[in-house]
Amino acid sequence: VHESNAVPGLTTKMLSKVVDRVMVGFEDSRQHYPHPERVVVTGTPVRRDFFNDTRREARQKLGLADGKPMVLSYWGSLGADVMNRYMADFIAEEVGEGCPIHHLHGAGRNYAWLTGELGCRGVALTKGGDVEVREYIYDMPLVMAAADLVICRAGASTISELTAIAKPCILVPSPNVTNNHQEKNARVLEQHGAAVVLLEPEIDGKRLYGTAKELLADRDRLTAMSKSLTELSVTDASEEIYQTLIALLK
Repeated sequence: VHESNAVPGLTTKMLSKVVDRVMVGFEDSRQHYPHPERVVVTGTPVRRDFFNDTRREARQKLGLADGKPMVLSYWGSLGADVMNRYMADFIAEEVGEGCPIHHLHGAGRNYAWLTGELGCRGVALTKGGDVEVREYIYDMPLVMAAADLVICRAGASTISELTAIAKPCILVPSPNVTNNHQEKNARVLEQHGAAVVLLEPEIDGKRLYGTAKELLADRDRLTAMSKSLTELSVTDASEEIYQTLIALLK
């Protein structure tokens, strides 16, 4: 059994009573199992193309030649109605300030609404401009590598990708998931100083933008967050899982 979430649900707890090993993403997960001695921290596998480019190489490929920081934001492949409403305010704020950052946002199914809403507010998104809204982001490894800050949900795969490449992040966990597992995922990173966690019902677009600006202005904090993420990461998770299985077979 490979459990990606930071805190497993009842089904996994039941399984852990009968299986020989439970493989988890973080050391913090061990305490939540009735047999912690059977838990192996393997990490969660991340696609190798997330490691293809450095920040500098990725920025060059995206044509970012100036010194402006880059923010990447997305709410999953389907988007999120509430969060994309917040992003309308976020984008309006940054455009109103003269676009102090490069910003790429993936809107998912809310793309038509979001671009239409921005148009109604007089926010013109031009091709090659500092603010870009896409329906889907197909080159996620590249744009994530180029980003200085990522704003997103806290699903297991996303957490693993951010941790693997040590990317500072603002996490807004989805409140609509089983056992509130996304907030539990996010809190693991927060407790290690590796992420800022904001809860959807407690924020709006202006607060989200303000938090992003504060983080981008504090290079020391961003560096510390990256260091903490590196300490949490398991970059050879596939190998760890394989070796755990081989040891069981022997």
